[in-house]
Amino acid sequence: MTMWYLTEDRAAILSSVREFTEKEVAPAALETDRSGEFPLTLFRRAGELGLLGITVPEEYGGLGADQTTQALVLEEIARSLPVLTVAMGAHSLLAGGLIDMLGTPAQKKEYLLPAASGEIILACGSTEAVGGDNQAEFSTRAVPDGDAWVLNGGKVLISNIGVADVYVVVAVTADHVDPVTKAGLSAFLVPAGTPGLGVGRPERKLGWHGSATGSLSFTGCRVPKENLLGPLGGCLQAMFVSATAEFLSCGPVSLGIAEGAYAMALAHSLQREQQGQSLFDRFQVTRHKLVRMYGEIESLRALVYSTYAERDRGGLCLAEGRLLKVKGAEVAEYVAREAIQLYGGLGTVVDTGVERYWRDAKVMAIGGASVEALMDVIAALVKRQHT
Repeated sequence: MTMWYLTEDRAAILSSVREFTEKEVAPAALETDRSGEFPLTLFRRAGELGLLGITVPEEYGGLGADQTTQALVLEEIARSLPVLTVAMGAHSLLAGGLIDMLGTPAQKKEYLLPAASGEIILACGSTEAVGGDNQAEFSTRAVPDGDAWVLNGGKVLISNIGVADVYVVVAVTADHVDPVTKAGLSAFLVPAGTPGLGVGRPERKLGWHGSATGSLSFTGCRVPKENLLGPLGGCLQAMFVSATAEFLSCGPVSLGIAEGAYAMALAHSLQREQQGQSLFDRFQVTRHKLVRMYGEIESLRALVYSTYAERDRGGLCLAEGRLLKVKGAEVAEYVAREAIQLYGGLGTVVDTGVERYWRDAKVMAIGGASVEALMDVIAALVKRQHT
């Protein structure tokens, strides 16, 4: 099938990614899922190939490519190992995105340039146990003390902990955070190993095995004044944009998950025999399931790349970007669930490799922001567009 969005430049990058995925990523997928270890070797290789700096300006070591190219890369890798794209997103889109938007030229040179090549790994410390998406309730605080800022508090469910060299941490820097504008929140660059920074153990999760997700704590954690990232008390707008980039990325990642599960289900249905025929030829229900799976995948593909095209034209895609996460998680979970069903009993066996797609899809509906919470945000954005 010819994809309307596949230009010559994008096709060249995609060819390189496909070779990387087939030769290095796919062979390591099952072992990464089993061990739960962060795929450090693959992450570094992605950096060497320029895949950690797709949209980063060339002056800071990136490819300077567009958002659609980013989507193509994520989709291709997620077909084999979705968790690698989770690590890449936390690094490039969340933490890297904030540095790109808020950083001074000196900060970008020090942090963004080596991050684009994978020389250093980034993580974004925003989520707290209280407040959900209401940052006005955050309790992690940063107060000035001489030539430093002192951080106290904690973060939960942060990706890339332990392996990150630098954490972009969001903290309260005012007496209170404005409940409407969220003014009073600031971002800080906290290098790993800073005294007072505590890094928890990665959580054992249903899916996303290897994402190194866990807690951070700050106890009298001192960082230099120059580690303030962006304006004092004014990082929320950049956070909203970087969060939108993350939600957008859930579209191609979910598409890749669905495609990976579908490919396995189709191959199994054509090869597995019952009563002298393949499952595909013998059972109408098999054919119909596969057709419905195919239809959902192609519908998601259309939504993903039309939205990314709008993003590349300069649209903010605030509602559409969040919709990609909602619809993407729904399609990925549906297709992966049906793939398990078509495998029958073998679909529940971990060593077949098909059931992990469902586990990763299930976490996709929660990680970063639950689809239920996003539905309300989308509703508010849609209402704003029509009033």
